[in-house]
Amino acid sequence: MHRVSISTLQLSGNSMILTDKAIRSSKPRNSVYRLREVGGGVKGFGITMAPAGSKTFFLGYTKPGSGMRTQINLGRYPATSLKDARQKAYEAREALNRGVDPREEAVKLTRQKNALANRGNVSELFDVYIRGLELDGKRSAKEVRRIYVKQIEPVIGGKLVAAVTTDDVLDVLTPIVRRGSPVHADNVRAYLRAAFELGIHAKNITRWRGQVPEFDIAHNPVAATRRAVNRKPVGTRVLDWSEVNAIWSSNGLSGSSRMALLFLIATGQRVEEVLRASWNEFDLNENLWVIPAERRKTRNTSGEPHVVPLTLFHREQLKTIKETNQSEEWLFPHQDGQQPRNADALCQATRRFCVTNHIKPFAPRDCRRTFKTLTGSIGIDLELRNRLQGHAMTDVGSVHYDRWSYLPQKREGMKLWAEALENKLQGPPTVGTKQ
Repeated sequence: MHRVSISTLQLSGNSMILTDKAIRSSKPRNSVYRLREVGGGVKGFGITMAPAGSKTFFLGYTKPGSGMRTQINLGRYPATSLKDARQKAYEAREALNRGVDPREEAVKLTRQKNALANRGNVSELFDVYIRGLELDGKRSAKEVRRIYVKQIEPVIGGKLVAAVTTDDVLDVLTPIVRRGSPVHADNVRAYLRAAFELGIHAKNITRWRGQVPEFDIAHNPVAATRRAVNRKPVGTRVLDWSEVNAIWSSNGLSGSSRMALLFLIATGQRVEEVLRASWNEFDLNENLWVIPAERRKTRNTSGEPHVVPLTLFHREQLKTIKETNQSEEWLFPHQDGQQPRNADALCQATRRFCVTNHIKPFAPRDCRRTFKTLTGSIGIDLELRNRLQGHAMTDVGSVHYDRWSYLPQKREGMKLWAEALENKLQGPPTVGTKQ
């Protein structure tokens, strides 16, 4: 072990203040030695000279509470200047005056700095948020990812979550509103708010604990923004019988699109439930379509499949669908034949149909409302219509006590609806081209 000697430079009396000239002129020796300020400057401040030539600033002090002598490294000269080293020594002395050990304080600050460097950014936050949607079986996961990549990532994707402000959020939303899409802006706002809310609580959620970055946020920057519209427009569009007949005649629709819209109206089910239906869900011997629980909108609140009774009218529709789309797996296959048809494609086809036939615009989802309205017009009561469409029955009796399937009543109701369709529609449909 090298012996350490202590040298001082006598400047006046018993005082010594370190200077750059004194440090530069100090040469290495065979053993470690120190130049320490005495009688002025910062108490305990000095520089260690090593035999290899390195020069390192230090501050020697008595550790608070223990009485032990120790020291803290303040940086190597000349990378750390004498001025900066003395400032660090002064700050360390200030900490000692408050009863704080500067060495422990330095370790704490280093840990905090490392923690800050490892904080997650917005891209990582949305990755966690979307993975959560996928794990929960949410159909919105794909749409959220699309919106994130297109409208959120280019603006704030690389920004630390903890650094995102309300202004940053408005930078995402404002261009969407200004191009005339306030409802869509509110949808983006809702996704942003949900993602940041997850960032606040992720470390306390067992699914994510220890599996995600530290986002280090205490409040949601989206909360201070306001929706672009006070209330989203409630869908009210219902097709009348003349418009249903226009679909039936297939003017401006491919066979596949026409049959999709007609099957939506004939069954009253949701767009995704119809477009993603597979042939193995149909029991034509029993005249039933059984929609599995995992494909239902209510899959998170109900584990029951939804049973849709079929009539001869529906069977004829299914026959035409089979002849039109020629798929052994799905009723409405995608053009690649490897997956079900996308709802967006049907929406586009519906918009073109409305323009061609000078019909007030409607969306495929409005077919479900059309079913609910027109079946009511022929005398089918609301409760039975709700059961035919698979609405969740939330009253205590239905949820906890009523185990009856209501299949006979549903068969009778669907029979009445099929008869009304046959009476109202003009002539049999023709098989269209595949799309």
